[in-house]
Amino acid sequence: MGFDFENFGIGLLTGWATAYGVYRARHRIGAAVRSARRQAASAQNYATQSADNRYINDLVHLAETSHLAGRFVSLSQIVVEPRFIPAPPLAAPPDEEVVHSVFHVVPVIPDHPYLHAPYNLETLSIDDLSAGERAIALLGRPGSGRTTALMTIILRSLGKIRFEQPADRVQMRIDAEEAALSDKQRAVRVKERLTIEQRAKERLAEEQGLAFDADAANKTALPLFNRLMPVYAHLADINPADPEFGKTVDPAEPLVRSVQRQVGRITASAIPGNLYKRLSQGQVLLLVDGYDDLPPDERGPKLAWLQALMNLYPQNFFIVAGPVIGGGPLLRLGLAPVYLRPWSDLDAARAADNWAAAWPRLAGARRSRLTQPVDEAAVARAKTNNRALSPFDLTLKIWGNYANDAEAPGFEGWLRALLVRHLPADQSLGRLLPQLAQAAALQLDEGFFTQARLEELLAGSDMPEIAAVEEPEANEPPKKAKKDAAGKKEETSAVGRFLALLRRSGLVVSYVGGRCRFSHSFLAAYLASLTLRDGGQLAEKARLPEWTQAIAYAALHMPIEEAVRLRLNMPPDVLHSHTLDIANWLPYAGADVPWRKQFLKYLGNLLLMPNQYPFLRERAAAALLTTRDRSALVIFRQALTNTPAHTRQIACLGIGALGDPDSVQIISPLLQDSYSDIQLAAGLALGAVGTEAALETLVEAFTQGSEQLRQAVAETFAALPDEGYPILYDAIHDEDMLLRRAAVFGLRRLKTGWALTAIYRAFLEDSQWYVRSAAEMAFQELQYGEDRGVKRYPPVESLPWLAEWAARRGENLPPGEGANQMLMRALQEGEPEIQQLAAAVIGQLGLASVGKALYGAMRDRQPQTRDTAYRALAHLQALIGQPLPAPV
Repeated sequence: MGFDFENFGIGLLTGWATAYGVYRARHRIGAAVRSARRQAASAQNYATQSADNRYINDLVHLAETSHLAGRFVSLSQIVVEPRFIPAPPLAAPPDEEVVHSVFHVVPVIPDHPYLHAPYNLETLSIDDLSAGERAIALLGRPGSGRTTALMTIILRSLGKIRFEQPADRVQMRIDAEEAALSDKQRAVRVKERLTIEQRAKERLAEEQGLAFDADAANKTALPLFNRLMPVYAHLADINPADPEFGKTVDPAEPLVRSVQRQVGRITASAIPGNLYKRLSQGQVLLLVDGYDDLPPDERGPKLAWLQALMNLYPQNFFIVAGPVIGGGPLLRLGLAPVYLRPWSDLDAARAADNWAAAWPRLAGARRSRLTQPVDEAAVARAKTNNRALSPFDLTLKIWGNYANDAEAPGFEGWLRALLVRHLPADQSLGRLLPQLAQAAALQLDEGFFTQARLEELLAGSDMPEIAAVEEPEANEPPKKAKKDAAGKKEETSAVGRFLALLRRSGLVVSYVGGRCRFSHSFLAAYLASLTLRDGGQLAEKARLPEWTQAIAYAALHMPIEEAVRLRLNMPPDVLHSHTLDIANWLPYAGADVPWRKQFLKYLGNLLLMPNQYPFLRERAAAALLTTRDRSALVIFRQALTNTPAHTRQIACLGIGALGDPDSVQIISPLLQDSYSDIQLAAGLALGAVGTEAALETLVEAFTQGSEQLRQAVAETFAALPDEGYPILYDAIHDEDMLLRRAAVFGLRRLKTGWALTAIYRAFLEDSQWYVRSAAEMAFQELQYGEDRGVKRYPPVESLPWLAEWAARRGENLPPGEGANQMLMRALQEGEPEIQQLAAAVIGQLGLASVGKALYGAMRDRQPQTRDTAYRALAHLQALIGQPLPAPV
């Protein structure tokens, strides 16, 4: 076929004509294209915003309802602000220029936290967390509120929650004074405060040799969490091994599927592209939960997935909840540790007040709405005797006091009332208890329970009559929109209807693969305790960490002597965890159980034993407080008589933590002790007692004590809004220079306008350099927040003191495992100060590969080296989560 010149010419002419037409209309077409692009971009932005709004609404609903009372009240109505304790800095040679915290005398024992709970330790807020490392391990005990803390971070990041400051009598006084002024006079005062703040910022910049930038100094940066997209994931819902993903999968894909299961169907279809985009841009705040809910054999693969996700998307912010014992694998991912602070007295009182305020709006499972407010007597009861209660226990107590629906007193009545509230009116708890208990026991043994395993276990048992009810469809990805055969089976099977009832009631949560868990591990522990029948079964379960809380609850309704005897006879480990766990059982046991006195005597001996390791003394004191037994006061008083200084210090703190009003006369003489740390402990302990007599003694110490003691008292007053704030306000204006300086350390702990203004004035106008220097440090901390946030421990190869020690031996400090080996040599061959640094670092970093050398250091002739090595072994055991044999 020849070339068709005619058609070619016609086509060419047509093309030229079209091109000419396009050229003539180029401006109109360009405008149309730009308009179309703008409309497409606008539509895309609208779609993105709509998807974001739907996602946020679904996420807020999840956060508001994922707590113990989530079916009845929103979290934002009752939440108590979570605070966080950073891990201590890595051991380093002493720095004389550093002003050390007065709270160094208070041991922080994360697995027995009630020794440090009443003291005003330095803590971090949610906003502070965002200012440090972008990978954090949030560690806490079961029942301490880790999941609630994650949900609170979500609500805070989305601007759905604010934390009110306590009533401030000083601010009320200032407000009353200013209310009496004219508008012009008030304006002058406001201008004066702003001028002082500006001058202080200029002076600080000048002192640091910096150019002052007024615009930058006056600009308040939005906290990082408010600029990120929060995403919540439970590790039980992450399944990287799903065959659907194939052999190679982006680690974000299992996360996307997990998020899709949390949200509504429309949101789920829009999530993948949005989440991938945000991850790639480093705009995600990922909150990961459920590590210690997993069976041990699943933890490794899930952490491998998390490591891959962090490696591929490192600019995002990761917060992973984990246990205080066994959290080492999280730290090996590069996460920086931070501990959830136990509730203080103020926190407990705030929880009681928040519940009382929300009570008239509380939705009931068996009634439409409550209308009557809580009477003052019930609120007073809820605020009484709350020391050494976990947030879980305290929530049970508050709810039980306000609802007044428990059929038995104490914990068992509160636990059963909680279960009853969740069940529909036509279902009796007594009828369901056998099946609930079996499901809970299965969870403790296997980590989860499924319908298939329950049908095996309950085959032949008398199942309760439960009508089939159409459940709302799970939030599945679009490809899984229709119920499968298992879902149909659930509608007809008795066990399936039982599980559906538990899910609808909020008692059980389901995860990918049909696996289920009770909504709180302590509910499972209580129900599982009902399956324990005899001493032999108790002894068997007492060996299993997963059953520890169940045995505690078993003490509510049966003798547990066999479990106690087994634990006491087990070979001691470094932490003495086998035996000190018994302290968690004692609050649930009757006052007359025969093993109570025996165990308290054991703890007393551990505290008072001559030549005891200081670390074990601290753990014994903390465990005494965990027992909630008033006999602890007798033991602590005994520990004040003719004992080493460290024993007296710990005993003093223990007495303060008990809060006995009659203990003021016991503590007060210790303000004059020859050891400064005991003086500090006494001042802090009086603040923890908090009675009028204790505060009067504190005021005297504030005006006459040593400089360090005055600082300790000032920081104690910072935790007492009613009594302490006015004292600090008066002290910063006092003639006594040391009193003003001490007041600065208290004022820097407050987040109030008048306290900041007082610090500005002290920095600019105080006549004494010593006061101005303290105010400058406080102002610098408040202005720049240099010490805020969580800091990751540096690698061993970056430690200057170790490099210097190696250099003195003519060697370099190699990287990686070679640095660890050099650290071990420093422990074995260095002078005492170097040995102690090396031992401490090995423990803090959890370097199990060189941990054996710590046992060798236990034979050192220097007591301080032996004590440091023991403490390091304890840190090592806490991180790896496996018992290490106690040194002989």
